[in-house]
Amino acid sequence: MIAAFIHDVPPQRVVFASGASGRVGEEADRLGLKRALVVATPGSGARLGARLADLLGSRAVGLHAKAVIHVPRDVAEAGVAAARELKADGIVSAGGGSAIGLAKAIARETGLPIIAVPTTYSGSEATPILGMTDGERKVTVRDNRIVPRTILYDPDLTLALPVAVSAASGMNGIAHCVEALWIAERTPVTEALATDALRRFAKFLPRVVADGADRQAREQCLVAAWLAGVVLCAGTALHHKLAHVLGGLGMPHAETHAIILPHVARFNLAAAPESRERLALALSASDPAAALEKMLHGLPIPQKLREVGFDQGKIGLVAEEAAKLVIVDPRKAGTEDIRAVLTNAY
Repeated sequence: MIAAFIHDVPPQRVVFASGASGRVGEEADRLGLKRALVVATPGSGARLGARLADLLGSRAVGLHAKAVIHVPRDVAEAGVAAARELKADGIVSAGGGSAIGLAKAIARETGLPIIAVPTTYSGSEATPILGMTDGERKVTVRDNRIVPRTILYDPDLTLALPVAVSAASGMNGIAHCVEALWIAERTPVTEALATDALRRFAKFLPRVVADGADRQAREQCLVAAWLAGVVLCAGTALHHKLAHVLGGLGMPHAETHAIILPHVARFNLAAAPESRERLALALSASDPAAALEKMLHGLPIPQKLREVGFDQGKIGLVAEEAAKLVIVDPRKAGTEDIRAVLTNAY
């Protein structure tokens, strides 16, 4: 018997093609945008943002290249102020999760539509989820109004993505898929998409790491990232909740997801045999947690929380904060359980 479920994924327009970013003007016209604000991070993000602003021409009202990781509250407020001052009627996000996060924060306050042009594998562009930090606390917001109306997936933009960033970002996407197989809100659709994305990541992420110019591998990982973002719409559990608490302490987003994933998987899969079987099939491994750990060890990214600057003395604090979320699916996670997961990850 199939368990009861509700499938509610917000609609989006997705354009996937080599050179798709060149269609940003056409897609802006489709949404009726005449004063689009381009949002990006400084540096390479700003360069992409400037290129998109040039492509938009008179449809662009400015470039706001001030996005940073975890969307601190003051950064979000500055973005909202810029959009209002420039009388923007839409937002174009240029880059990875930081740019998309800031665009969502602006959209949440203004109701402006977003066109996302992602360059990483975070999948944030496909979700109604926004994570913002206020001091050492990370607040998560879920609102269908902040889902980008259009995504332009251009594999060409990922060819220059550094290997380490690609690897960490890919593991972030993998984490979405792994968790999708054990959350209570999973549906036959999200399970199928998660399984497909995992197979793509498992096959092609190592190829991206071996050769960042491998176009086929880049394309396949970008498809997997989209699928991973879609499945994240269904919900989250211990893994993502824990990563968000750590994010409030300034831990790097993608790397944190990558580091804790094998440890959370080992804890949860012990109580989720059906999920374990699905994950084993997707990864072609009898021990999925071990396979995820092996995958992590094969990537040129930090392997332990201590390597990304996490203070061991805060393990208890993080465990207590995460335990307050009362996570019970697929397994109840108490303070001591979470402390053990963090200690192993440290």
